[in-house]
Amino acid sequence: MGMACSRRRRLSKYSCGALVGSQLMIMLLAPVAQAQEEEEDPVASAPVHLGPVGLAPTIGISNLGVDTNVFHRPSESDSDFTATLTPATEAWLHTGDGLLSVNGNVELVYFAQFKGERSVNGFGETRYEYRFNKLRPFASFSALSTRARPGYEIDARARRSGNEVTAGVELQALSRTSVELSARRRTVDFAGDAVFLDTRLEEVLNRSLDGVDLAIRHRLTPLTTLLVSTSGERERFDLNTIRNTDSFRFTTGFELSQFALIRGRALVGYRRLTSAAGGELPGFSGMTADIDVAYTAPTNTRVTLGVTSDVEYSFEIEYPYYVQTGWTTSVTQRVTGPWDVVLFGGRDRLGYRGETELLPGQRVDLVDHVGGGVGYQLGQDTRLGFNVLSYHRRSDLPSRGYSVIRSGLSVTYGF
Repeated sequence: MGMACSRRRRLSKYSCGALVGSQLMIMLLAPVAQAQEEEEDPVASAPVHLGPVGLAPTIGISNLGVDTNVFHRPSESDSDFTATLTPATEAWLHTGDGLLSVNGNVELVYFAQFKGERSVNGFGETRYEYRFNKLRPFASFSALSTRARPGYEIDARARRSGNEVTAGVELQALSRTSVELSARRRTVDFAGDAVFLDTRLEEVLNRSLDGVDLAIRHRLTPLTTLLVSTSGERERFDLNTIRNTDSFRFTTGFELSQFALIRGRALVGYRRLTSAAGGELPGFSGMTADIDVAYTAPTNTRVTLGVTSDVEYSFEIEYPYYVQTGWTTSVTQRVTGPWDVVLFGGRDRLGYRGETELLPGQRVDLVDHVGGGVGYQLGQDTRLGFNVLSYHRRSDLPSRGYSVIRSGLSVTYGF
């Protein structure tokens, strides 16, 4: 659930933009202590140690409450009591000049009445990097198995798996400039019994992606890094080759340190997507965005902003993909002692592209989400909250609209 003036995200549009702009300028120009330039050692700063291994375990309970429309139906509503338990951990180990990082989580999703919606979901990732003088080769692998909804388009909790392998090298070219070259391969595989609106998802969405990335980072200040990157991607579908595409990406923006008043990233770019099937698929050329920033004021106010824009593949045969553009924003205010209140909202626009052209006014779906809650800080890493969230999707196809309210408790605990 996106909570967002960001994210995993309310000021007016003018005031939020003014805050972001002014703080960015402050961070770009203000001098900062030299000590903050050093990278933090994750093993030393880990809250738990097991011999040479640093650990950061957490456990969370979310959605402990009521879902008023479990299946996202347009007219009928099926309400149920639900809860999600998520144990997770991060671990780090030094091996000489190398660093091994592992993180993972398990989601245990419970529904009281609709037992078929229960699931066990898992994610794991491991990364190893080795430091030479100015050279840092690295490799990573991640794996996912889940029945969580893929996004705002597919309402079924359909089992899917995926993995990603990345390998590359980072060169410290100058004192404040680094160059990174990497290659990656990602796969998406829906289960054979995953069906939504009479469409077998494996037939239209199972695919693999091969990409090569070149990124240049220049540290403007100890808190602000300028990023310029370019990527080439080759995406191939297992059973629906008419959807095969090639992409070129260019991205630039800022990465903001966790020590800054504004932290996160603000990236914008350009993507050109072309068909690899003789031009049968409509192309795309336009702006992309990946903005996820948070501002924390001295008055115990936290404002977040998230903006995304990119191409997503659709399960619908006649609409191979859509352009999803969305924003989320949130304001959290400490009111007294450990108590806080939060307001959040956002909108996502799904602009579908047909087999031959964009169909404006005919296939645009809108998803609005708004909500609020109260929280109680039990400790530095422990928070109890109660939230109410409302989602509403509007579509020109009556069968694709729905409304749902989810309310319940959430608890996060860090060891």
